[in-house]
Amino acid sequence: MKNTIIDIQSISKRFNKTLALDNVSLRVNRGDVFCLLGPNGSGKTTMINCMLELLRADKGLIKIFDKSTPDIPKQKIGVLLEEDGFFRDLSAEKNLKIACRIKNVDYEVIPWLLEKVSLFGHRKKMVKKLSQGMRKRLAMAYSLIGDPDLLIWDEPYNSLDPTGFKFMRNLIADLHQQGKTFFISTHMLDEVKKTATHIGLIHNGVFQELNTVEQAIKKYGSVEAFYFNHMSPGHSNDML
Repeated sequence: MKNTIIDIQSISKRFNKTLALDNVSLRVNRGDVFCLLGPNGSGKTTMINCMLELLRADKGLIKIFDKSTPDIPKQKIGVLLEEDGFFRDLSAEKNLKIACRIKNVDYEVIPWLLEKVSLFGHRKKMVKKLSQGMRKRLAMAYSLIGDPDLLIWDEPYNSLDPTGFKFMRNLIADLHQQGKTFFISTHMLDEVKKTATHIGLIHNGVFQELNTVEQAIKKYGSVEAFYFNHMSPGHSNDML
């Protein structure tokens, strides 16, 4: 479909006897801020790893920008993973320089990126000297190198303090206004209400429901009720 950025079609992934993803399908359209909800161990990270080809689904199809793996245009995607992979004994600035070389992007973007995530004053610090929240902001800057159209962020709210949550909200709003599309995995329900346009939920490897935030609140009364309804036995699958 013309406006579909991510198209996941009936993917499954098993680890030994554990079915981590069970026939999951969903679509994310251009300009969406889509948040994938679910408790720890529900399959969120496995789904993202399959999208990024860090894992291979046992069955099904994933298309991003209308391309199937392995033809997904990586330069159009910015990624933030729980494990950031930074070189701890190098500075924040040098880590971004390495990322620029990998992505074939000029170093001149680095000061702008560091300013955008409020780390310019810490650019010479070794990563191991940065707080967890600062490392998370550095990971956000990393994901923005090359001005990607799609941002895939796995648990970006982890390690943030209240100031960091506010910063994240403002950054998402700014990037969304620029036309970026987001796929965010999280269990931070309060932040989802403030940032997402669309939400979906996965539980025990099964994708439960996709809705706009507005529709979910209208249907269930709140994002929390949407979430906990699908944690209960006997609910219905109601994918739109």
